[in-house]
Amino acid sequence: MRVSDYIVKYLNENGIKDFFGYQGTMIAYLVDAIGKNKEVKNHVCYNEQGAAFEAVGYAKASGGISCAYSTSGPGATNLITGIADAYYDSVPVLFITGQLNTYEYTNVNTIRQQGFQESDIVSIIKPITKYAVKIEDVKDVSYEFEKALYIMQDGRPGPVLIDLPMNIQKSELDISNLNHFQVPNKDAKIDYSNICENILKEIENSKRPVLFLGNGLKKDKKSIEEIRNLINKLKIPVIYSMLGKSFLEDNSPYNFGFMGTAYGQRYSNLIGYKKADLIVSLGCRLNGRTIGIKRNNFNPNAKIIRVEIDKEELKLPIHNDDIIYNIDVNELVKEMNLTYASKKIEEKKEWLDVCKYIKDKLKNIDNDIKEWLPNRYINLINDITEDNSNIFVDVGQNQVWAAHSIKLKKNQKIIFSGGLGAMGFSLPASIGGCISSNKNNTYVIVGDGGLQMNIQELQLLKNENLPITIFVFNNESLGLIHQQQSDFFDNKFYGACMEGGYSAPDFSKIANAYGIKSYQVSSLDEFKKVIITYNKNIPTLIEIKLEVGTKAYPKTYFGEEMYNQVPYIPKDILDELIEL
Repeated sequence: MRVSDYIVKYLNENGIKDFFGYQGTMIAYLVDAIGKNKEVKNHVCYNEQGAAFEAVGYAKASGGISCAYSTSGPGATNLITGIADAYYDSVPVLFITGQLNTYEYTNVNTIRQQGFQESDIVSIIKPITKYAVKIEDVKDVSYEFEKALYIMQDGRPGPVLIDLPMNIQKSELDISNLNHFQVPNKDAKIDYSNICENILKEIENSKRPVLFLGNGLKKDKKSIEEIRNLINKLKIPVIYSMLGKSFLEDNSPYNFGFMGTAYGQRYSNLIGYKKADLIVSLGCRLNGRTIGIKRNNFNPNAKIIRVEIDKEELKLPIHNDDIIYNIDVNELVKEMNLTYASKKIEEKKEWLDVCKYIKDKLKNIDNDIKEWLPNRYINLINDITEDNSNIFVDVGQNQVWAAHSIKLKKNQKIIFSGGLGAMGFSLPASIGGCISSNKNNTYVIVGDGGLQMNIQELQLLKNENLPITIFVFNNESLGLIHQQQSDFFDNKFYGACMEGGYSAPDFSKIANAYGIKSYQVSSLDEFKKVIITYNKNIPTLIEIKLEVGTKAYPKTYFGEEMYNQVPYIPKDILDELIEL
């Protein structure tokens, strides 16, 4: 059996059915093997960055694993942004790169480049992978792929990369003469039941506890059900990081929104930063973007329990008396559900009523502000999305609008580029996500800047005729930068809008050129007419024209406490809510 055929067969047997990549000389044997194998599907992408994001979106949507490939040199380096996204957001993706034949290398390792389209991709990407290796002996093929798949899913997940020289790919394999990876023995078992009891006691003894959900919780269907079961047993308010938004449906009585230093929801920021006396953080880094750069200023009156698998994250304390559990949060959630199965937990009704009052009051204020126009478009998008559909969001103002106003339904997920914050993420990621969901209706929310970064993937969208609707919020500017320049750079908009050298095309015409149905609207009324009648089962682009200078609010400005956001609410109302 040829090595490439063996690899594809092995990956298929271990859950990888779809491959995303771009053909090239140094990866041609692997692509040939993918094409010949009737159990898998090759998705032909139009830039390797797009391929990487398609694989990342596939894994983020499914909660499973995925694979992207590229040729050597520029093909491999084009994967880097997607690799980094997977690393920072803890996504298990296998990246395979083609490489020069092993016999083309000399013993002079100080030479800058050994051959055409050669780059030492392993050294380049080691800081943003859990494991990266170049295979130099056919006997090690099985060992390295077994090891890579284990490492990328063990502990805190993340990407791995295998660099595969062309002569290795086309070599014949003696299956009886292969090295194999042995899964290491784990340390002694952790007493999760005792930890559960300790956390439950803290919740029972507190007056105002909240559960804080982060990206460390798994997002496959079964794991999300476990989390929701736990929430319904604990009966306490839940807040979350932006990446934790998918864990809770909007209509849950325990859903009190996403907390974030600059752009979090007012009520979540007030509840988490000021009102809670106990915060049980499950799988959240609690970084500066969530709780503020001055970490010890975050709710000094609250006790904080941190459950986190990455011990390095726990080296950054919040308060000196943090209760820390360096364990697998997903195992804890399973155990907590078992522990609480026979326990009756009394709902903290008074505290829930306070949180509900705060939420309703502050939501009504935001719903009435004139700057809320983009969010009103999002509200109309909510009306047409289905249970089980996924929403992929880019980076910039569109991300803020979506995080505030998307109302998740049953089995819906909203998917972001979190830690890396990569513009150009949403379109290719939605393609991977749509494929992973057996082509359920899928939606993209993106700005004019983000769409231009991987616009070539419209060709893949058209080729596969996927039911993806792209909503482009086009204010002909890099909105968040424009907003920053308005506040701090004396309205000098260098690089952010037409007067500063940036511009945006007519996206509806570009979509038409790709053979994709498109619409362009300039008002809510026009938008309503389109979304009531358009065909959601084919690739569609709907361009929403907004004014240059459209803002993303509410926003916390430097020096303010994170619940006191612009546009400022009346002082008497804020004082009332603080005193509750």
